[in-house]
Amino acid sequence: MRFAAIFIKEAILITRDKRTLFLTVVFPVFMLLLYSYGVTYDIKNTSTAILDYSGTPASRDLIQKLNAAGYLTVNYNVTNYEEIYELLITGRVILAFIIPPDFEEQINAGRKTQIQVIANGSDANTANVALGYQAAIISSYGAELVRKNLALNGLVQPSIPNIQERTRVWYNPEMKSTFFVAPGVMAVVVMLLGSLLTATSIVKEKESGTIEMLISTPIKSLELIAGKMAPYIIVSFIDVLIVIVVASLGLGVPIKGNLFLLLAGSLLYLVCALGIGLFASTITTTVSSAQVVVVFAGLLPSILLSGFIFPIESMPAFVQAITYIVPAKYFIAILRGIFLKGIGLNILWPQFLFLLVFGLMMLLLPASKFNKRID
Repeated sequence: MRFAAIFIKEAILITRDKRTLFLTVVFPVFMLLLYSYGVTYDIKNTSTAILDYSGTPASRDLIQKLNAAGYLTVNYNVTNYEEIYELLITGRVILAFIIPPDFEEQINAGRKTQIQVIANGSDANTANVALGYQAAIISSYGAELVRKNLALNGLVQPSIPNIQERTRVWYNPEMKSTFFVAPGVMAVVVMLLGSLLTATSIVKEKESGTIEMLISTPIKSLELIAGKMAPYIIVSFIDVLIVIVVASLGLGVPIKGNLFLLLAGSLLYLVCALGIGLFASTITTTVSSAQVVVVFAGLLPSILLSGFIFPIESMPAFVQAITYIVPAKYFIAILRGIFLKGIGLNILWPQFLFLLVFGLMMLLLPASKFNKRID
């Protein structure tokens, strides 16, 4: 009977705590469905650029073959190398193909012809798989040309066309996985540390009963949130410096860009991470539920929906839409851009702008939620 009494009491408490009930029942199912559909190791619709100097039926046929396979999508038909450079430096394409002017002539003459392929090595994982796909597609196209020529000329064919790729990898020529992984790990580590540090700050005040003392003071809600966040910014920024030093000196990841710009981007991202933790702290009533919110809203998206491990282009459209509100996606672009490409604010300003706006929102939202509780 005593066991039954305790059981009934705890069951009533669970059913009364609607937030915890939602987190433990509905939220995991939602996240499972989301990540099951969105997370895939397969590469599909990888953004590709074509510079077609030939402009002939043979080159257009090759482009059609690249598109038809489903692994590569020719989103950009450019007219010069400068456009290819801009697309690769901004990360809008993974591969770029340059078809020579005499492409069709060489094929018709049965001679060897070369196609230049440029890969964006800053996303080494996707680039490596995409290079394998394109090699298979071009090889299949070459075999198809051989069959056509044999059918037209009989079994005796003095010259067989041979298409070869001349591959160059930019920004990470050796395709070192460390250079690709390190920026993603940095983004995950900062998000994990920052959000967990602040996730329990207001919840602890609620559990200890000191929240009433704060409410009775003349402090404004925004001042409270800023005051809660400031010490953690200092502590977490020291961690950011340590991570950057380890990545550069310990792992050998080069910093080709501006170090101060890298620190500024890290600071903005840190504010976003701390803000997520504070927001989780204001909408929950227990430490455990605040930590659950941080894991699902901050950590998992940073790992799975940021492009760190899984290519965003291969995700379903509705999942790709969700990635636009994941801060880690923009921070990883900043890290790879500054570390590997040496680019500056003239190219990375959209990423900085998003982190700035998101960080401000993460200051205002917890303040507004806390203000409602005061009322």
